[in-house]
Parts: sequence; C-alpha cells; structure tokens
Amino acid sequence: MKGILRLVITGFLCWPFVAGAQANCATQRYIDTVFHSVKIDTGIYFGTATPYGLLAQPQDLYLDFYQPAGDTALLRPLIIYQFGGGFVIGWREEPDIPQFCNYFAQLGYAVATIDYRIGLDPLDTNSTVRAYYRGVQDERAAIRYLCQHAQQYRIDTSRIILTGTSAGCFCAFGNTYTDDSDRPASTYGSTLEPTDMGCMDCSGNNDYGRRIPKIKAIVNMWGAIFDTSFIQLWKAVPTISFQGDQDVLVPYTYGYPFQLPVFPKVYGALPIHYRMDNVGILNELHPLVGYGHEPELLAPQLNDTIYNYSRKFLYPLIRPNTSAITGDTEVCLKSNAHYSVVNTPGSWYCWQLNGNGSIIQNTGNAITVTWNDTGTVSVSVTEQNNIDASGVTQSFQTRVIARPHASFGYNINQLEVATWNMSAEASSYDWSFGNGDTTSCVNPIENYPSGGTYTITLIAANGFCADTFANSVTIDSCPVAGITYTLNNRNAFFYGDTTNTLQYSWNFGDGDSISISTPNIFHQYAQSGTYTVVLTVKNQLGCVTSDTTQVTINTTGISNEPLTGFLVNCDLNGRCRIAANNNSTYLLQVMDLTGRVLYNTVTTGDFITESANLSAGVYLLRIYAGQTTLVRKFVKAD
Repeated sequence: MKGILRLVITGFLCWPFVAGAQANCATQRYIDTVFHSVKIDTGIYFGTATPYGLLAQPQDLYLDFYQPAGDTALLRPLIIYQFGGGFVIGWREEPDIPQFCNYFAQLGYAVATIDYRIGLDPLDTNSTVRAYYRGVQDERAAIRYLCQHAQQYRIDTSRIILTGTSAGCFCAFGNTYTDDSDRPASTYGSTLEPTDMGCMDCSGNNDYGRRIPKIKAIVNMWGAIFDTSFIQLWKAVPTISFQGDQDVLVPYTYGYPFQLPVFPKVYGALPIHYRMDNVGILNELHPLVGYGHEPELLAPQLNDTIYNYSRKFLYPLIRPNTSAITGDTEVCLKSNAHYSVVNTPGSWYCWQLNGNGSIIQNTGNAITVTWNDTGTVSVSVTEQNNIDASGVTQSFQTRVIARPHASFGYNINQLEVATWNMSAEASSYDWSFGNGDTTSCVNPIENYPSGGTYTITLIAANGFCADTFANSVTIDSCPVAGITYTLNNRNAFFYGDTTNTLQYSWNFGDGDSISISTPNIFHQYAQSGTYTVVLTVKNQLGCVTSDTTQVTINTTGISNEPLTGFLVNCDLNGRCRIAANNNSTYLLQVMDLTGRVLYNTVTTGDFITESANLSAGVYLLRIYAGQTTLVRKFVKAD
C-alpha cells in the first residue's frame, strides 16, 4: 500500500541536553527536538518464526533501533513501530518510517521498527485472520526481546508505546486488548492451513518469560479492531488515532478492509473513539477530513499534524504525576517551614523559593526553609523522573508573620504583684507565677499567700510560634512591730515580734536608742519614771511599721548601790571580778543584749569571769542571791 519513497528527514537543530543533570529540572526532552542527531543500529535479530506457506522455511526477524546520539539517560520510553501493507507487503524501512523514528528519537525516545511475517491467501478469510495473528505474535516477540535486553538498550519497560500504520495498528490493538482466550478459531488450524499457531507468546523467542508488560499508549494511524467489545476499562490503554474520513481500504467507521468480503469486518477510528469514550478510556481522535488511506504519502504536511498531536498526547503519559505540595500555610519569621511532595522512586526534585528565604535542609521530595521577611511567599517544585521527563511545576504559598516578643513590667504591693504586658505581635498569653498559679489574662494581678522569691514567666504566642520572658520577684508583707517586756527593778527586758523583720530599732524613752537585727534586748533605766518605748521594724523590702508602749520604773526603796556583800568590777577585756564579803552561794550568768545566756554557773565567794569566748560587744552580768538580783552592763573592746 506504500509505494512512494521519500528521503529521511534528519533531526532539527536544537540546544544540547545532558540527561540526568539534577540541576536542570526544566528539561524540554520529549517536548522539543533537543538532540541534534540520531544513532541507528540496524538488523538486530530478535526471533525466528514459521511464515505463511506450507513449504516455507523459518523466517528470521529483525528490528532497527533508533536512539538519541550522545544520550546519557539511564532509561528511555520505547516506541515500537510496525509497518502497514495489508499483511501482504511492506518492510521496516519503507517510506515515512525512518522520518517518524528520527523525529521521536530527537525528542528523546528510543524507537524500534520491526519485521513481521507477511503473506496470506486473498481468497480465504481464515488465512487473512491468521496473517493478522502472525503480526500480533511477531510484535510480541519484538517486545519480549527488547524487554529482555532493556538494560542494554536502556529501556523503561513500563513505558512502551505501540504505533504503526494500517495493519501495524491492527496488531497494536490486538496485543493490547486481546489475550489467548480471545484467539480466533482459525489460529488453531483451518482447512487450508491446518497448523496450530500456538499462543500469542509462543512464537519467535522465549524471552522475558514469554510475556509482555502492559502497554503505555497507542498511536493509531488508520488501524482498526475486529470487535470494539474487546475494549474494556480494566485493559485501558490511552490512544490517539489519526485516519482519513474518506478511507476505503480500512473503513473509518465499520466495514470490510479493501471493501472485500474475504476480510472480516472491522471497526475503524471513529467507533474505536466512541467505545473508548463510553468506557472511560483516555483517547483522542483527529479525523483527517477529505483524506483517504495513507494520506501522508500524497500530503506530507500531514506528518507535522500527526507528530505534533502525538508528541503532546504522549508527554503527559510519561512525565511524572507530581502530587500537590503540602506544607506550612503560616509560619513565623526566622522559623522553619516544611514542604514536601509524595516521593517517587527514581525521581529527583528541583525546588525554588519566591521570597527571601534559605533552604536549610533538602531531602529531595521535602525541604525545610527559613524565611527572612514577613509577607506572602511561595515555594515551587518540578519533578524529573527516571526517564528525564519533567512534571508540571507545583506551587505553594505561605504567609510569614512577625515573631512575638514577650515582655512585662510589674509593681509589688506587699504580697500583691500587678503586671503590665509589654509584649508585641502576640495574640495569646500564658502566665505562670512560680507558685503553681497560671492564667491567660493580658495584665494579671497575683496575690501570693506568703512572702518569698518567685519567678514569673510569660509565654506570648501568635498561634504559630512563641516567645518567653521571665523575671524573679521578691515579695513580703510588712513586719509586725509588737512589744512585750518584763521588769526587774530598773532592768527591762524587751521582746519584739519576729515576723519577717530585717532590723529592730528601739527608742527606750530615756534618751537611749539602738538598732539591732535581733528581736530581744535588755535596757537598764537610771531612775524612776514612766517612759515611752518605741519599736520600729523594717523588712528586706523596706516596709516599716512601729509599736509603742509605756514602761513605768519605780526605784523607791531600791538602793543604787550593789547588793549587800557584792562588789562587781569589769574591765575592757570583758572580765568581771566579783567580790563577795560573805560566803553565801549565788547564781552567776553572762548574757548578750538579746537575753541569750552565754555563761551560767553557781558559785560561792569571790569569782572572776572568763572572756575568751566573747566577741567584742556589750554584755550583761546577772547575779541571783536569794530574792534579789544584781545586773550590770559591761563591754568587751576589740
């Protein structure tokens, strides 16, 4: 059916492409002719099979393999081209086949054009069916061979595309939508050809486990199928079809090939299109209006139409189907944002940032980004799969918001702490007061049950990130200035309240005063009278309170002389000599001004106290003799 030879069109000029370069995910491979030239290996043997004719000798089958010159890709999709000719004529290098193969090889595909057995009895319907079945078997043998040697030819066996013209596409549909259970009865033997032809994978070779992988797509150029009911969704193979609507050799709709009843009726491109639409199989039909069979031979411009539509149809089937990006829709300034797509083994991913940020971690299908400016930013990713096809670029937007800044001030009033919030860029606040209490108020007031040092912590957040600020506060209630006392003649022992007091300041009302850090003190009045005693106390926070009491000293009948029989003299070294003019027994005590007894003994007669254990200061010497008491102050100098 093809008799017009044309020159092979060589590759178009294009820019060079190096497959596998991970820095370039925006490759134009398979979209444009990115390779300058094509390497062709001819006459590759792939099998031997019994041809038509009872006395014919086994026929060796060959293929030619086209690939981009200088290609470094580890895997390429494979297009297998089967020539047309009504199963009676044709060869793998007939006109237009080299042009087609060169064009798609320059796009980046691997392309094979194959032999298959031809010949039939034009008067025997069974013979025409058997001729079709030989074409199916031989195409499967070629597929098996190429899959068996996929590593050598760098073929991706999951992306095999069948094409051809006329009879070649009859075989493409047979290989895709029928199996051994659909074998025509005549293939088991007929009257004129009694030989059983065997299963679909029982001819040519035993490669690839006598099976073929699922076909990825069909580029149908004026082919047909015996029965559209073979087309089922579970066998779905995307198909693009081209056929002249005036084709009389292979019907565009339904009828006999060549308009000869010796051939079984077949369904052309239009009913194939309808059937695929009805069952939900991706397909396109491009009717060549006004053209008949093999229209490109007389109208070469149609090749551009076929190539361009086929290129655009096939690319979405072989490129990666990149998932949508998932990630952080909002993130704080200088915080880490995470983005990812579903990982596909063998793919790599090119990420780009639209905004002021840095990729701080990249694991291929996932990245971590730190954004340096507020506002709306975005990331995009382009996936390149194991055959160097680029997917659709996916994009994802993120709103970068300012980080919160936590801060507060406070005011202390005894056990109450009032805070005022000075945080910025925050929408929520979490306070803890160091005593187990918490709140989410903006400006809380905390009343502590007792004094002490507490750490107040504020966490200011905006829903995405937070900042923490802490401060220690020391609180206490004002001290109690309560005075109690005991009197012994002119001797008064005063006692102050011990509630959280740092300093005790005493004014005894006789012109004498003292400030000490302990609550108790002794004072000796010189003469009778009523005295106003004032105690002023202060805690460590500077809170001051006072108490006042009246003390009446009555010295009537009390001699200012020492007790009868005792004479006391103390020196600046802190030693006191007691001279007793009688041999009575008495109690001798040395105390500090708080009333604490430092020395205690019972003795008779004269006595000298020791001062070695006394530090510099003022002390009291007390003598108990019968019902009377003698008290004297003495000083130990430095």
